[in-house]
Amino acid sequence: AARDNMNAAFRAFRDAFPVLPEAYRTMGELAIFIDWSFLVRPGGFLRREGMLMSKNWMNNVWSWDHCFNALALAGSHPEAAWDAYIIMADHQDVTGRLPDSISDQHVIWNYCKPPIHGWTLRRLMETMTLTPAQMEEAYDFLSRWTLWWMNYRRRDGLYYYNHGNDSGWDNSTAFSLLPPVATPELQAFMIIQMEMLSDLARRLHREDDAQRWQAEADAHLAFFLERCFRDDLPVAIQLSTGKIIENESLLPYEILVLGKRLPESVRRKVIDLVSSDKYFTAHGFATESPSSPFYRDDGYWRGPIWAPSTMLMIDGLEKCGEAALAREAARRFV
Repeated sequence: AARDNMNAAFRAFRDAFPVLPEAYRTMGELAIFIDWSFLVRPGGFLRREGMLMSKNWMNNVWSWDHCFNALALAGSHPEAAWDAYIIMADHQDVTGRLPDSISDQHVIWNYCKPPIHGWTLRRLMETMTLTPAQMEEAYDFLSRWTLWWMNYRRRDGLYYYNHGNDSGWDNSTAFSLLPPVATPELQAFMIIQMEMLSDLARRLHREDDAQRWQAEADAHLAFFLERCFRDDLPVAIQLSTGKIIENESLLPYEILVLGKRLPESVRRKVIDLVSSDKYFTAHGFATESPSSPFYRDDGYWRGPIWAPSTMLMIDGLEKCGEAALAREAARRFV
């Protein structure tokens, strides 16, 4: 009876997802099973249902992985998707900072994680409809998180990481010089987050806030385009010296999420680079160019092809009007 009940629960969860083409159905069901089996009920420091990253040693919810888990559930289980997205807000501190990770037993503050929450909310709202209460909650959460970056992680006009772990790309070669490091994709995430706040404020009839956030986004976009490029390609900067950090990481090219806000010359050069064999492999975008002396096929963020970076790159390509290339990247990854 227990087995039958569990099988029925899984089937109900699975059947809410879109039906995949036959070639992907077996793999798709396995992916859905993994998501289902990693959902855990509220308990301890988990104040709502959450999805762990693993039930082995990564049995926490991290402050950026949870965004991708929310997106996985958005089209089929919107309530679970909302809980997966907003779960970190339950532990947001008075400054607006989010913890590095949480579990039923621990709230860990060693590092922060990148502000991809505005980008994620935009994607969620393309798939699911938020209630007015959810929009209010999202606005409060996002505005406090954005202000934390503005107040505590901005220097000489640029947002920065204190450690590679803050970026989610722990050992990326973009951090081969001592931090603090201002990376291009961080500036892009902040611009998108400010624009998302402007949109939310308008939906909540807070016109002054909407104008203020949009002005912040516009100003930072202009500053970013002026400071963080060399020959139309984005560069990471060591803030203590102003040095450009030479690297062959894919990380800076996630700026494609800005889409057509980027000048055409920048878009074209970045797209041509990432779609060449310098990064685009038989299985998608390598996180470090295979031609790099630092490339390792099992080197964490120095080569392996990861789902979060792939999703961000595909989203960026779509936003740049490169639908066929985005689809090919998805096909190779799957």
